Amino acid sequence: MHDVATEVTLVVVVGILLIGAVATIANRIGVAAPLLLVLLGAVIALVPGSPEIVVPPEVFLTIILPPLLYTAALRVPAVDFRRNLRVIGYLSVVLVALSALAVALVLQSIWPVIGFAAALALGAVVAPPDAVAATALGKRLGLPPRVVTILEGEGLLNDATALVLLTTAVAAIERPGSSEVEGAALVGDFALAVVVALAVGLVVGYATVLIRQLAGDRAIDTAISIATPFVSFLAAESLRGSGIVAVVVTGLVIGNRSQIRIRATRRAQESATWSTFSVIVENGVFLTMGMQLPAVITAVDEGERHLAGVVAVGLLLCAVLLAVRLAALPPLLAWLRHHAGRVQRGHARLAERLDSVDTSTKRGARLRYAHIVRGHDITALRDQRLGWRDTLAIGWAGMRGVVTVAAVQTLPADTPMRAELVLAAFVVAIVTLLVQGGTLSFLVRALGVGKNASDRRRAELESLVGEAIDAGIEAMRREAEVNGIDEMIVEVASERMLARRDWAAHVAEVDPDDPSTDVAQISRLRHVAIEAERVWLDRVRRTGRFDSSTVAVAQRIIDREEIGLQADEDEH
Repeated sequence: MHDVATEVTLVVVVGILLIGAVATIANRIGVAAPLLLVLLGAVIALVPGSPEIVVPPEVFLTIILPPLLYTAALRVPAVDFRRNLRVIGYLSVVLVALSALAVALVLQSIWPVIGFAAALALGAVVAPPDAVAATALGKRLGLPPRVVTILEGEGLLNDATALVLLTTAVAAIERPGSSEVEGAALVGDFALAVVVALAVGLVVGYATVLIRQLAGDRAIDTAISIATPFVSFLAAESLRGSGIVAVVVTGLVIGNRSQIRIRATRRAQESATWSTFSVIVENGVFLTMGMQLPAVITAVDEGERHLAGVVAVGLLLCAVLLAVRLAALPPLLAWLRHHAGRVQRGHARLAERLDSVDTSTKRGARLRYAHIVRGHDITALRDQRLGWRDTLAIGWAGMRGVVTVAAVQTLPADTPMRAELVLAAFVVAIVTLLVQGGTLSFLVRALGVGKNASDRRRAELESLVGEAIDAGIEAMRREAEVNGIDEMIVEVASERMLARRDWAAHVAEVDPDDPSTDVAQISRLRHVAIEAERVWLDRVRRTGRFDSSTVAVAQRIIDREEIGLQADEDEH
């Protein structure tokens, strides 16, 4: 027992070190880290005496996927997600279902022996793109914020559609004497799973923010943060909901509510924790895939079909997936343009209603707020209107990744031609990462997508930060008037907000426990100003007046100010 534990610990430690080293090398040479890790894993598996890695399928679905999706959801602005919900829903539900069906039909025509259920299972496995690599590269290349948000949202929700399809197909495979998939049951299961997941995700999200807001200890806060995605996932699954959707909703709630409810130091710590976990786990999946690849190839070679034929099928599926994705985007673009006209007409009708409503009443205030929000939505969507270049970039960014690699290993052992299906899924993941992932940067540069976005964001940021500072200074002035704080101290605190200065020597000379010192009063005023800035920024974020990427930068600036203030107080 001790030897087994030692071996497992050694494998994990070596794996983490290899992941860190390969990720560093990949960044320097400009190659996708997953591809290098697959190659390294295959080489390790061929070394005599290397350990055989067998990961139970449940580990992928209950331990790996929830935190990965939760981490991604924390970074998605809720306003942008809401504005693009139609696009995200089309890509993550309609397109995934069409892709899975297309793959199933092609696969069954090539390998009739596997049956439609097994073919649909593989279709569900390869249908959802993993947008993590695409969005990371997109941000680096300066893709428009709307395109990045669409890719992030698609990558979060399409897994739920794929896993519901996969679960239904696997149930048909395991059903004695039947391999048929019932369409009505599939739609009903999906609807129930989504509704339950939405409810669970919202409850867990809001409850977690409240609990973490009241938690006084940083260690407890971190423990709650780590447990949150698993609590949301297990609660939804126990109620027959989609754990994946629940985790995404929880992440969206916490990611957007915590910016005003949870201290910046704790949010910074949470971000670092989950980023590290995400890098290790996601890359670990590809390393494990590489280590399993030789065994899968051997199983295929020993079967009735040749290895080259299975690889060719995998390449054909790549072409099918890309063709379906590109074909589905022009109708989406036409639909969005039609919908934009309807939204503008609705906004005009709402303006007419406001003329006959007393805006001082609650109902009038709600209508006025809705009118303001809708106006900002229309402006933002008009400024970031999707064109054919944007949709082509979205279409080409459909790389398959962790979900495909993990989900295919959940196929039952008695699935017809299981080894061939697993290898075909591996081929799809590797080829799409290599071809589409490797050429996306060239395509984006050739299309010139997002070339002028930086100037606009810079101007927005300057305006946003200026207004936030004005709100903070005004709050300090009101606080000073109420508490009789000298005007000169207000001016000093204002100067520190405009340009942080080095005053450590002065701070060191005063008594940190004396609340009457100028240092203590300035610290108090700065806390008031930061809180006012956070409240104001949250109001701006919810109305959608500024671009979410600009708001995020302003939020980081305010967070750094708060973290610096907390560091000053902790030091003295």
